[in-house]
Amino acid sequence: MSKVVECIKCICGCNEVTRDRIKELLNKTVHGFLNDEAAVDMLRKYVPKESNTHKYIAIVQQAKHYQTIEIDKSSDEWEDFVDSLLEDLAEELEESSDSNAVLEKVVLEYSRRIDKSTDFKNFNSNLRDKYKQRFR
Repeated sequence: MSKVVECIKCICGCNEVTRDRIKELLNKTVHGFLNDEAAVDMLRKYVPKESNTHKYIAIVQQAKHYQTIEIDKSSDEWEDFVDSLLEDLAEELEESSDSNAVLEKVVLEYSRRIDKSTDFKNFNSNLRDKYKQRFR
């Protein structure tokens, strides 16, 4: 029985990080968390693939990417991105001459949705439990 218990690991990978790193993740705001690639990877592993949280993470990452490049608004990728957004943000993005300002709104809106999601709350709760259990 003890060997079976030893083999069970958390799917997010938190077993592979230090207690200090878990504490660091718990102290981050959602924006800081989403800027930490390793943290986002852990969240992705933890959350079911069909969850809206996965979609929201992808939207935040795409919006940040588009803030750093010259946007080809006629590309299929751009159109797919705009189509994935809430209708009001999609319209604003299509009509605005300041795409970066609207992209920042996209990042803020979808970061807020991630922060309020049950998935993210459960993930943080799991990390909190791991932090408390580690090195008792």
